[in-house]
Amino acid sequence: MKQILACLLLLVFAASAAHAERRVALVIGNSGYEHVTQLTNPDNDAKGMAEKLTSLDFEVVTGTNLSLRDMRKTVREFIAKLEGADLALFFYAGHGLQVNGENYLVPIDAELNSYVDLEFEAMPANLILNAMEHSTKVNLVFLDACRNNPLAENLARSMGTRSGSVGRGLAKIGSGVGSLISFATQPGNVALDGDGENSPFTTALIKHLGTPGQDITRDLVMVRRDVLEATKGQQVPWDNSSLTGEVILKQLEMVQPVEPEKPAINPQIELAYWDSIKSGESIAYFETYLNRYPDGQFADIARIRINEIRNRSEAEAARNAKPDTSAEIAFWQSIQNATRPEMYETYLEQYPDGIYAKLARLKITTLQQQAQAEAAAAAAAKEANAVAASKTAPSGPEITVAALPQQETASPASASAVTPSSISRSLSPEELATAMQTELNRLGCSVGRVDGDWGNRSRQALRTFSREAGVDLASLDPDPSILDRLKQSTGRVCPLTCGRNQELKNGKCIAVRQETPSKSNEKSNSTKTAQSSGTCPADPTASSRRLVDFNYRQITAVTTHPCGRQVVCNKPQSNVRPFKCFWK
Repeated sequence: MKQILACLLLLVFAASAAHAERRVALVIGNSGYEHVTQLTNPDNDAKGMAEKLTSLDFEVVTGTNLSLRDMRKTVREFIAKLEGADLALFFYAGHGLQVNGENYLVPIDAELNSYVDLEFEAMPANLILNAMEHSTKVNLVFLDACRNNPLAENLARSMGTRSGSVGRGLAKIGSGVGSLISFATQPGNVALDGDGENSPFTTALIKHLGTPGQDITRDLVMVRRDVLEATKGQQVPWDNSSLTGEVILKQLEMVQPVEPEKPAINPQIELAYWDSIKSGESIAYFETYLNRYPDGQFADIARIRINEIRNRSEAEAARNAKPDTSAEIAFWQSIQNATRPEMYETYLEQYPDGIYAKLARLKITTLQQQAQAEAAAAAAAKEANAVAASKTAPSGPEITVAALPQQETASPASASAVTPSSISRSLSPEELATAMQTELNRLGCSVGRVDGDWGNRSRQALRTFSREAGVDLASLDPDPSILDRLKQSTGRVCPLTCGRNQELKNGKCIAVRQETPSKSNEKSNSTKTAQSSGTCPADPTASSRRLVDFNYRQITAVTTHPCGRQVVCNKPQSNVRPFKCFWK
């Protein structure tokens, strides 16, 4: 009986001693920032924590939406109350940042446009922590200040190459003996403001802080669980403790001792099991843990790890399922310079929606147009040969001139009325250049190879067409209206020009056989020349102007006059010197 009375007296003495403990708290919440977007919850968080701490017998100094001046005044009032206190608590909600490993609390009127502004516009967190540790043996600090901070971004931009010293979230704080510092999330990470009236971290603190008969460290374990669940694993509260004993903010109200319930699970065994699997990369490890400890301390983290491993496996499977295009690329490289449409048709049969499908169809169209142009040119040459053969006199000399097809030219007035068709207007620049080169070759205005590269030779060919067809062109560059004008022309437009030591025969340029005449033949040759020259005009310039064509480098051209003699013409290099031809 005496022992029971002694126990009861001890319990009453402990309860009265705990009740007599002097507790002081500082609560600050900054929401209404003047130079950045306002936060939603910090002043609500501060009001809720002030009510909670008041119910736990704290003398609470509260301040919300404080400027730097008001914040310093409030902190000074709190420090004045620390003298003689047994337990001190500091709670802050609002913007905070770390620079060079030091944490700063940001008042609502801060701008932080440069590094120098830190010392004049922000309050170092250590100012408050050092004062608490100097005056009080037991200190609790709760910082809900790790939100995404645009002021930190402004400061980092102003610091240039030193911007790396502005860290993400808050830095880790070393605590003195008898202190506990709790962050809304792990150092260097960003906490969420939340969608409700309070942030996820403050909501959990108000719910679990001061659980009757429970140590503060166990309260924070329950806070961590709630925050992990509310943020779906994005935010993990973190704390740093150097407490030397239990801190119970609210004692159990009991008259007689109650035998504590024996835990069904040994926490040391659970911790050892978790340490053995926490770095594993197999879902089976964490599923086995959840089967054994469905409500264990690390159950939420185990579920997060399962989701991470599953998502990583699915992403890797998706990457491996991506089709390999190396075979298609190798196939295309082997045919990309082919001159037969069948090669590109084979590619399209195998890869109808391949990487180069559009280019292959364009290649087929270009080659078909080029083949049609060559066929038309061959037909025109054959027709010219037939006409030339029919006009050749049986007894005359074996010198013929190709009878070129007559060009149906339109007057400048009608040419200017031509408008680009919808097909020509829809072509890309390369396709337009390719189509115009094909049409110029068909009309006898040679551009050489049809490759879509509109260079000097292509412009010279278009200039020759303009002159021979009597069409005035505003530009020598590819244009849909010019393409349509080329398509309207039929037959050969540009005359065939033979080079030095060549002559026009049966619509073709053939080499002139250079033979040294014998003395016995000189007389006969001179006789023939005299006979043929008798039918040739005295001045070859006027009659030969339309028989020759010069490229952009050529200044002299040789051709055969219809009278049978060869004529040499010089292209004027300026408007001062006239166009001049003479008999060879």
